Amino acid sequence: MGRYYSESKNICLMKIKILCLGRLNKDEENELCKRYEGRLKSLKNSGITSFAIEHISKKELENVIKSKKEKKIIFLSENGQDFNTENFCKKLKKLISSSTKETLFIIGEPEGFKKNLNKDSFEEICLSKLTFTHSLTRVILTEQIYRCATIMINHPYHRQ
Repeated sequence: MGRYYSESKNICLMKIKILCLGRLNKDEENELCKRYEGRLKSLKNSGITSFAIEHISKKELENVIKSKKEKKIIFLSENGQDFNTENFCKKLKKLISSSTKETLFIIGEPEGFKKNLNKDSFEEICLSKLTFTHSLTRVILTEQIYRCATIMINHPYHRQ
């Protein structure tokens, strides 16, 4: 068992969440994220069944890490693996096809992740060697997830 398929095309299904330590109070960036979220919901057959951005406390993050069953947890870090869009898309496709039920992207506080947070067994990725505010990081990551979904279904957005 273990594989979750779309009824129509035998596509594995996965939820994606961006979990953010810190505030989510930048209206313009939140609006952009909501636009991409709406666009993601309108895409069919990408394998992404739901997408959300949520604030999370340090304690909630610790609980998420402890209960990582059937979840892929990926920390955003300046020291993480670099991805271009093509490789990021391949990564999402692989996660979807491997029956990962849910992928969580974790954006830390401005100072990064605390040393006492045991994240050694989790993957770290880097969006860029440039430094972005947390609100822009959410927008960039959300747009890249949407872009990858459009690539997976051969939608023209990614060719614009």
